[in-house]
Formats: sequence, C-alpha cells, structure tokens
Amino acid sequence: MVKKTNQQTRLSTKDHLAEWYDRTAIGRRLHHQIISELDSQLERLFGYHTLFLGVPPNVSVEDLAHSQTRLVATPDGTAVKGAQSVVCWDEALPFDTESIDTVVIFHGLEVCDEPHQALREAHRVLVPNGNLIIVGFNPESFFGLGWLLNRFVFPAKWRGLKLERIPKLMDWLSLLNFQVAKPRHKLVIRPVGKGQLFRWMARFDDWLVDHQVPMGGAFVLHARKQIGASIKGLQRQKVRPKLVSIPVSRPAVGAETHQRNDPAK
Repeated sequence: MVKKTNQQTRLSTKDHLAEWYDRTAIGRRLHHQIISELDSQLERLFGYHTLFLGVPPNVSVEDLAHSQTRLVATPDGTAVKGAQSVVCWDEALPFDTESIDTVVIFHGLEVCDEPHQALREAHRVLVPNGNLIIVGFNPESFFGLGWLLNRFVFPAKWRGLKLERIPKLMDWLSLLNFQVAKPRHKLVIRPVGKGQLFRWMARFDDWLVDHQVPMGGAFVLHARKQIGASIKGLQRQKVRPKLVSIPVSRPAVGAETHQRNDPAK
C-alpha cells in the first residue's frame, strides 16, 4: 500500500512539473534555456540509441535527439512524439548492459524514490565512453529555495519533489567513475512582473547565463562513463594469489656438465 502511494505521488509530481513548464511564463523561459542547451550538447554526441528519463510530455524528443533510436522510459506509458515509450521505473531499466549510447535525465532524480539506484542503472546501460546528461533544479539558489518552500506551502503538489546539491551529485557520479564536466547554469535570476520589467530582467539573465555565472536556479550537467569503469564500493573484486618467483641458480658459462658413471660399463 505504501509503495503504491509513493508511486502515485511520484506520477502526480511529474505531471505538476510538466504543467508548470507549460503554463507559467518562468517555466516556459527555463524550458527554452534548457532545450537550447540540450540541443547544443546532443548535436555533438554520436550514438545510435538515446534514452530519456523523467521527460515531461512537452519536450520535443524528435527534434532534440539526433540518434537513430530514441527511447523514453515512462512508468505510466505516456506517449512522447518521435520516441518509443518503454514502461518502466528509472530504478529498474529493462535494457541490456552497455546498450545505450546517451542517457538524458530530465528532472528524473527530483521525483525518484531511489536516485542512487537510478544513477547506477544509467551507469549499467551506458556503453563505455557513453554520455550522461542530467537536468535538475539547484537548491543552493533563490529559485531552488522557492521550490523547497513550495514543498511545505503546497504539499499536495510538491511533496514528492526532492532537490540534491550539485556538489553531492558530482560526488555520486565520481563514485560511479564518471568524468564530470562543469555544470551549465540556467535561470540565474528569475524575471518578475510583466511587460518591460520582465523583458529587461530576461535580457539580463541571458547575459548572466551566457557568461556562466554560477548559482543558477537550474543546471545541465554532462558526464562521460570512463572506459573499463566499475562502480566503487558496490562489489569487491576477487583477487587471485600471485605466484612468487623463486630464484634458481644457473651453471656458470663454460662449466662442465657432470655425467653419472654407469657401473655396467
């Protein structure tokens, strides 16, 4: 019963987040910034299979990913244009090990019950040198602080939204042997008001984003799975005992080889 309730809360939070992106001015603005960044990064990445986790319905996967196969993991079977939907949870992906070239997590960790397990699954399905892109909210910002307050002011909508600090997330990725790039910050300041004031603040925010001023309300983080990477601390490798070489004396050069005398001769 508890598990079913958590799943319903998780789906509800995801739907509310998609609605926020679609119906609010600040949500549409952030959506534009993130999609522009994802399009720029995915355009440079080669791969045959791209997997999206936690994608809101208003993201155009068809225009975003340039790979041959686009997959969307969705627990409720939501159809996403331009992609093949796979019914599953992020913590248990039904894909073979090392079968996906790129994994994009769009706010998947914020609504995930076990974000560590979701990252381990992403690590498992990625090919060596595969790419992982994570989109999330930054709790160490004024915008992120507003989301944390919303969990208490509007618990019915946002109690399932969990924000992780960027340094902590980078530590998790390092433990999984990912090579992590510097995060790209978005929405450094939140435009308020309407009309001229909103447009002026939006232009100033664009300037801050272009110059990569930290403390953005959201971030896009790129990590690469290193070749031969294994998850540290999750399994202990079996070490075979090494053979110790024993020095053996060799005959000196020119020394005679003594033969045993045969008494029958």
